[in-house]
Amino acid sequence: MKLSDLLETAREDAPAARYTVDDVVAAGRRRKRRRNTGWAIAALLAVFAAIGVPQLVARPSVPPATPPPPRSGSLDLLFSGYRSGDLRVGDPEWVSLTNQLASIGREVSPGVYRSVGRIAFYPAGSLAQTSWLGGPMEPAGVINGHAANFITVSRNALVKDTSLLTWKNADGSMVLMAAHENRLSRAEMVRLATAFRVTAPRPARLPFAISWMPPTMRLVAVDVSRPEAATALVTPARDGIGFELEPVYEQAAFVDAWSDPALNSAPRPIGLSFPRSTPGKASAPSGGIVIGVQRGFVPGTGPTPDCAEFTLQFHARQCVAAPDATSNVVARAGYDVPVADLERVATAARTVGVINDPETWPTAREALPASAWVER
Repeated sequence: MKLSDLLETAREDAPAARYTVDDVVAAGRRRKRRRNTGWAIAALLAVFAAIGVPQLVARPSVPPATPPPPRSGSLDLLFSGYRSGDLRVGDPEWVSLTNQLASIGREVSPGVYRSVGRIAFYPAGSLAQTSWLGGPMEPAGVINGHAANFITVSRNALVKDTSLLTWKNADGSMVLMAAHENRLSRAEMVRLATAFRVTAPRPARLPFAISWMPPTMRLVAVDVSRPEAATALVTPARDGIGFELEPVYEQAAFVDAWSDPALNSAPRPIGLSFPRSTPGKASAPSGGIVIGVQRGFVPGTGPTPDCAEFTLQFHARQCVAAPDATSNVVARAGYDVPVADLERVATAARTVGVINDPETWPTAREALPASAWVER
């Protein structure tokens, strides 16, 4: 039998087909309708998802983004006062573009403190210029994960410190601690250093505002040690402020004010000058102006500034004005600042806020014209 004959026989004997042509056509139509319905449902779900219908589409849970750390302003306070046993570190008193200083006191009886040392804090990126860092060093162990060193200080008529302690913090900042006349043991210095913490930045505040400033002047420092005698320092614009205040010079008056708050309310606060954190009666840096408020009205003053030589400092003069009947505004500078500028600054100043409530005062940035701002 030929192959063609076998194939013909198989075809004739094959079982009946399971599906007819009509069945195949009907099945194709049903499949087309299901496909169109599927696309319609998918499109409807997409619309619901776009308008946010929670019953139909459950969005995945996404953790909130971690906010970036707060950016500090050029004159923000970067640490806070704290206690360790009978020792107390105050809030920053002097806040500058270069460093921040605070006093250390020992509580000798309830509520009575004695000055024992000071701390100078250098923010990350601020290079300490003090010559004391070049002195002989002795390892002081590890403080908060970073190596610390004691530095021997040569005593003289002005400097009576016996040792310094320096260390770095996790954020790259550096601290220099000074002990005055053996009033802090090395063990106490390490204890205070271990307890030191960099805190969230908070703005320094001033009890006055100034509407005009020589266009070349920049705000480089504030002294906020006493609410009733806060001062601001402006200097001609330059790469750096050209100086830094150091902790080796003692100013016991800061700690005395902790024991006797009445010292803050004197009609004529002692030491309303620059710099109050160094010895002697130095005048403002070359070309600089110190502006402050005496929270106590002095009879005989008025809105028009009274300008005269300031005899308590070498080669300095000041203009005093009374914008109201409660306080005097003082602008002080060396003779390298035109008296007309000094007088105009005093005229442009006004007191702001409640005397004993710094939270009602403007920030240092708000207190001066935008032309005087320095960005960190």
